[in-house]
Amino acid sequence: MRHVHLVAAVLAALAFSASAYGALVYTFDNDEEGFQNVAWAPSDPASWADAPTVVQTHQAGGWQMMMTKEFAWGPGGGSDNQQTAMQALANLPSARISFDAMIDGSSFPAGAQTWFQLNIVGNSDGTKGWTQTDNLFTASGWHNADDPAMITMHFDFPFSQLGWEPGDQWFQFWTGTNSDNAVPVNFYLDNVMVTPEPAAIALLAMGGLVLIHRRRSV
Repeated sequence: MRHVHLVAAVLAALAFSASAYGALVYTFDNDEEGFQNVAWAPSDPASWADAPTVVQTHQAGGWQMMMTKEFAWGPGGGSDNQQTAMQALANLPSARISFDAMIDGSSFPAGAQTWFQLNIVGNSDGTKGWTQTDNLFTASGWHNADDPAMITMHFDFPFSQLGWEPGDQWFQFWTGTNSDNAVPVNFYLDNVMVTPEPAAIALLAMGGLVLIHRRRSV
């Protein structure tokens, strides 16, 4: 239980520090927060410290991509205007986009064994347009039959790697999967952040946790 509380405290401190520095932070505490083609999962997967996530369900195998987040001209992620905040962040040389992704082995059909991939795309109106990064789970992307294990990975990319160039006017974040034998793949997303400098924000968050720990020790 102490581990669960520590994870929750880390996430809370990270989100607070990121929002204080103008980042867009989506932790899905209450709903999908404007993400599309996903469903809110208030306590799934269970091994993710019971923290809320969103799940994207791909009903059949093969190549599938879905538009997951179109940064709206309205509030969300800690900003009154997500599109304006996103563009201001993305135009910084150090801008990055990061997220946690989980593949839940128990969501595969009984008896199924397959390879699977997680793919992401940045789509914008600039010269690069559709910019795709594939095979993010290749290193461990094999599911043994009836294996309930969950694979968790953290991804952190320069915003430019998803095709953004200064002067672009809009941006979309797409996610998708690929697998064989018509085997569906479901995955969870959490802690999606557009930040100027995640490493610095993480240090600030850890500093906040040290202060919390000291206060409890007094």
